[in-house]
Amino acid sequence: MPVPRHVVHLVTIVVALVIATGIGLAPTSVRPVAAGGPKVAIIVGPVGSLTSNYRNRGDQVAAVASSHGATVVKVYSPSATWANVRAAVNGASVVVYFGHGNGYPNPYTSGYEYTDRVNGWGLNRTTTNGDADNWGSTMVYCGEKALLGTLTSSDGAAQWSYCGGSSNTDGISPAPGFVMVYGQAHYTSGFGERYEESTPITTLSEAQQRVRNYSTPVLSKGGTFFATAYGDADEIVDRVLGQPDTPYGEIFASGEGYSPSTLTSATHPDVPSAQYWVQRTVIEGFHFGDPDYWYAFAGNPARTPSGDVGPFTDIYGSVFYDDIIWLYEAGITGGCGGPRYCPNTAVTRAQMASFLVRALDLPAAEDDHFADDGGSIHQADINALHEAGVTGGCGDGNYCPNQSVTREEMASFLSRALDLDESAVNAFWDDDDSMHEPNIDAVAAASIASGCASGRYCPSNAVTRGQMAAFLRRALD
Repeated sequence: MPVPRHVVHLVTIVVALVIATGIGLAPTSVRPVAAGGPKVAIIVGPVGSLTSNYRNRGDQVAAVASSHGATVVKVYSPSATWANVRAAVNGASVVVYFGHGNGYPNPYTSGYEYTDRVNGWGLNRTTTNGDADNWGSTMVYCGEKALLGTLTSSDGAAQWSYCGGSSNTDGISPAPGFVMVYGQAHYTSGFGERYEESTPITTLSEAQQRVRNYSTPVLSKGGTFFATAYGDADEIVDRVLGQPDTPYGEIFASGEGYSPSTLTSATHPDVPSAQYWVQRTVIEGFHFGDPDYWYAFAGNPARTPSGDVGPFTDIYGSVFYDDIIWLYEAGITGGCGGPRYCPNTAVTRAQMASFLVRALDLPAAEDDHFADDGGSIHQADINALHEAGVTGGCGDGNYCPNQSVTREEMASFLSRALDLDESAVNAFWDDDDSMHEPNIDAVAAASIASGCASGRYCPSNAVTRGQMAAFLRRALD
């Protein structure tokens, strides 16, 4: 099977960046750099003349890790053999890899994923060939099977010989809950090899398959997966070590290349408790300026480096993140089902009733007041809201529980629930025809609502669950 040489196009950009930093080259031996704290293993595989620049990248990570009191172990080409790398990774809380990537799907094989040589690391066969990266003689791809310890003698001869062979029955042994960071490695974040502008741009499906495949051995070992082409592996490590109580989803969303408008998340097919995220962005000078998949994540986004798990998996990167967490911690919401909050989903009138009843601790109702809420799980709260004088329904003895709440209705709900004072200030110009205008002005005067744009309130727009969290927090916190 032909395996790619991976003469990385984007690394030529990295060369200039690293040279500009003036950072000296690190030793190529395997050695601990600092003592104490969590262990951070940094791997630099052979990439020919570009290896020194990757060593510089590794040193940047080492400096950040050391600043957090970590024990840093560097295993750099030409010492990055399987035996040395495996020893360095043992017990590591963070593993960072710079080098060639080999994933699937790729241009070299079709219809079969050679897991003995994909989804892993490109390493030195021996310590005697310098940084030479000829995949047929000096470099070996120790793939998913090597990481998991499932190689057999029927796999590739090079993998069996140089990735542990019969002695590799356990694979790698990082610390429980470790973090794996891939920097500048092909396929890891979804992008492929595109050396000619005429080469087709990576599709969403291809990117998802690559990230799914590359992350599988990491997740199978209990880890969390990050991959970046932005040259910010050191920043990711900085956040992982420095923000132990921040969920990984938020750590990812803080990344240089985060793009919520193009982010696609999905349940991981091989590890159902995990998600995998890809996104399509542009890095100037990379792949002819065309968008590609440069930044990815896989794991439980609600989990933190300290091992705690947050309430929701779908709120990371939302401008309402802090508001949603406040709403949850205040006991006002348990989400929209499973570990999700659904921040971009419109709030229904039935849900609005439950939010307000819980937030204000309203007493239970004595009577049933509406004809159309009998099948709603929110019926008791709807009746409680009515008896508290917050709502009279939508007309004709109905509450319309499944209708979305508009921004003007939200204003009236909150103004009545909080008994806000009227305002003499006409805060917005687009609500003059609304029966809710006095309540809109009241919530504006109370700094609960600031409008949707300059001078506008957008009264007929639906309120999302994320926006609702912000309204309630401003009103009640």
